[in-house]
Formats: sequence, C-alpha cells, structure tokens
Amino acid sequence: MILTVTTIVVLVIGILSLSLALYGGYLAAEMIDLITHRADDGTRSESLYYLLGMIGIIVLLGRIVTVPLFFWMLQSLVPYCPSAMCAYGVVNAGAPYSEVSLILKLFVPFAYGGWILLEISNRRHPLLPLLPTLARSFLLVLVPLVFVDSAADVILVATLRPVDVPCCSSVYDVNPPFSPSSILGPEVGMFILFLTVSLSLLLIVLQWAEPHWRRTRTLVLLLTLVVPFLYLIALHDTYAPLLLGLPNHHCPYCLFQEFPDTTLFTALFWIGVASSGWRILIETIWASRGLPSESVHPLGLSLIKLSSVTLLFSMVSMISHLLSLL
Repeated sequence: MILTVTTIVVLVIGILSLSLALYGGYLAAEMIDLITHRADDGTRSESLYYLLGMIGIIVLLGRIVTVPLFFWMLQSLVPYCPSAMCAYGVVNAGAPYSEVSLILKLFVPFAYGGWILLEISNRRHPLLPLLPTLARSFLLVLVPLVFVDSAADVILVATLRPVDVPCCSSVYDVNPPFSPSSILGPEVGMFILFLTVSLSLLLIVLQWAEPHWRRTRTLVLLLTLVVPFLYLIALHDTYAPLLLGLPNHHCPYCLFQEFPDTTLFTALFWIGVASSGWRILIETIWASRGLPSESVHPLGLSLIKLSSVTLLFSMVSMISHLLSLL
C-alpha cells in the first residue's frame, strides 16, 4: 500500500460509502416489504423513504466526488511507480483492480446522478409517486454498483505497490489499438474529430428545439449515446497525437498530464452528455407514470442549460487547441 493524501481519502470514502450503501439497502428492503404486504398505512414507509433519500444522496454524491479524486490519485502516484511516465503506469501497476475502477468511474456515475435527480423530482410531488421505484432501484441496482465500485477502490489502494511498470509507449506507440487513422489514413481521424465537434454542437441546438418539435427527442437520445463514443475515439486517435506533437503516440494519460486543462474540459463534456441523458430519463419515467410534466419542467430546463454550457465550453476548448497548432 502506498500512503498518500489521495490514497487515504479514496480509501476512507470507499469504506464509508460501502457501509452506508449496505445500510441504505437494508432500509430499501424494509420499505419494499412494507409496500408489498401493505403492512402499514404508509407512514412507516414514508419515514423510511426520507431516511433512504438522505443516505442515498450522501452515498451517491460521495461516489461522484470520488471520480476526480480517483484520477488525481492516479496522477499523484506516478512518481511512486518506477518507469511510469504518466498515469497509465499506475493503472498498469494496480491491474486488474485499477482497470475495473477506471471503467466504473466512466459509466457508473450516470446511474448515481440519475437516482439523485429522480429522488429530488419525487420529493417535489406531494404523493411521492416514485417511492417504490426508487426503493427497488436502490436495492437492486445501486447497492450492487456501489459495492463493486467501492470495493474496487479499497482493494486497489490496499494492494497497490511501487512496482516497476512498462512505459505507456510500449502500448500506445506500437500498433496503437482502436486507431482508425492508423488503418484508414489520417484524413479519417480528422473527419471523426470534425464529426465529434459538429454533433456535440448539434446536440446543444436540438435540446433547445425539442420543446417546440418533440420529434427531436429520439435524435437527442441517439446523439447522447453516439457523441461520447466518438469523443473517446477522437481523443485517442487524433486529438492526443496532435497536441502532444507525437503522431504515433495515442496515450490519453499523457495528454491530460501535459495539458491539464483538457482534463477539465473532458470532465465538462461528460457532464454535458450525462445531463442530456438524465433529463430524458427523468421525463420518460415521469411520462410513463402519467404524471404532470410541469412538476419536472424546471429541473429539465436546468439540465438543458447545464448540458449546453458544459458541452459548449468543452468544444470551444478543443477547437482552440486545434487552432493553436496552425
């Protein structure tokens, strides 16, 4: 185990969130049992719901806060791993737990944020219509996710050793994986980069047009799924080699290390796409229950604004870096 400020913080948050999540799962199970067997007049289950909501928000916000801390931890541990030139060396030293944690940090926070926003929406309705759904989803979906996410962090920190690791160039400079431009030519990589920026800006426009032309909902959902995939390809295939000035080096860890602002704007891009997905999720669930859309409209509008601002800043940053190379 390597003791630093970041490893201790990640370890403590992992243990606490795991403990609270298990207690929240116990409360959710009791709520489900009361609702299923109609064992009370609703008073007990409602009381448990408010307690579960508080615990759930604390746990899930803790797990979301852990995401930037996790990547900060990886970067801060680079000097402790011999031969490591970037955070890839730390990921390699902590494999496979580091790889599991990394993948979870990219995708699982969407579920965390979605549950929090649904819980906030539910509290704004006097009848708490999503109470059973929130209890079941917390027990059956979030508790397992938090368990795996927290356990992976705890095991990673506990087992990480300052071992000698191969440099990232041993992977990213030799037959770079998942690199369309190396197979089809550099013009394909530039086209993917252009397509990423164009579709991201289109996603902003369509979100504002959606209330006036509801047929765009399907297109917004499609872009929300496609754009992040294109962004990952562009980041690895073209963006990193261009900014690093190394045509055959596709390491995103080196990109974030040499240009720290790209880390911030990549995070903003994730928030922008996630906000779009969260809004669609909330409005879809709300409509499926026949609930009035007016009660979630303010939250939906706030998510559109958040998505637009973060996506726009992210794309402006990407374009600015590219123009600086000219």
